[in-house]
Amino acid sequence: MSKTTPPSIPHFAACLMLGCAGVASAAEGFEPRYNLAGSLGGEMFAPPNETGWLAAMVGTHIDVSRVTGNDGKAMTRPIPGGVVGLPASLPAGFSPSYGAGTAAIEATGTMTRWDLVFGYLMPGEIGGGRMVFAVDLPFARKNQSMMPHAGTARLDWPAGAPGALRPAVEAQFGAQYQAALQAQGAGASGEISGIGDVEVLAGWQYLGEKLRVLASTALVLPTGKYATDAKPDIGSGNFTTLRPALQLAYLPTPKLALAAKLSVGLNTRNRDNQLRSGNWAGVETAIGYMTPIGVLGLHAIRLQQYQDDDNNPLGPSRIRSTNAGAFFTTKIPGLDAALTIQHIATLSSRNAKDANFTQVRLIKVF
Repeated sequence: MSKTTPPSIPHFAACLMLGCAGVASAAEGFEPRYNLAGSLGGEMFAPPNETGWLAAMVGTHIDVSRVTGNDGKAMTRPIPGGVVGLPASLPAGFSPSYGAGTAAIEATGTMTRWDLVFGYLMPGEIGGGRMVFAVDLPFARKNQSMMPHAGTARLDWPAGAPGALRPAVEAQFGAQYQAALQAQGAGASGEISGIGDVEVLAGWQYLGEKLRVLASTALVLPTGKYATDAKPDIGSGNFTTLRPALQLAYLPTPKLALAAKLSVGLNTRNRDNQLRSGNWAGVETAIGYMTPIGVLGLHAIRLQQYQDDDNNPLGPSRIRSTNAGAFFTTKIPGLDAALTIQHIATLSSRNAKDANFTQVRLIKVF
């Protein structure tokens, strides 16, 4: 790195750990086990020879504006039709029926998550690079609202039904119809906090003057609280995810860095509800420029499920999410630690949560 640039930003290996910090839920919760806030930042400018212990504190705030369906629009759900039961004193032939309908789901919420990450960069070289190991301990608070909205279905009365009977039945039916919608929404809404799903990571990194390579594998363990009902969960589910990744960074000049990261999520079956979230692949790209005060950059993420969910009552439910945003990384004087502030927003999605993500992370190599 040029001596005229600001102090270098540690550490490229931090990107290994930051693949986990952020959103972490099952595809069945309209979220993949991937950091949709972005994991590429000014760490691309890492110096080549740092080893030893590494710690990171990562804070992420997520503001969800909606959940999308398979068409990329706000999620909807079908409402089945049926027949209204009348008192036993009335002939069954007088019972009105109502047709199927569709409810629009107003899905919003927030989540604040803190990740405490510890890692170790081995001093000895293997194949020209060094091994890296890390563990991520998350804590999160989530607030979720999933309220269905639909007009009351029209009752179709059979011929011969007394006209005097209709107003009272229709009024009671309308009240019950809307109450059922509100009850479904209340059953899927709420607030929860607690320890999330722990991740264990291992990787191999090569740090040259212009080329940096990081090959890693993360194992996500079902340690967070999870239940099969519709209420929000901190844990993703009672299943594990293996997430291999390959990350490359190239510095054509000491002040300019380009990076790309390819990740794959391989899920086992949820032992609580027998749902298997389909496997997915993600591509993350970033470009950063070293200024006198730190690194300014842009980053983007595309994550897409390439395999259908199995045993999901909502169907194949393949996730697709495209996000883009910006980041700033600087070195804190006296602490010799890197501080990154980044923001990213959903541009388009299917079967996923549209959100704004703001993340702050502090990384220190000892």
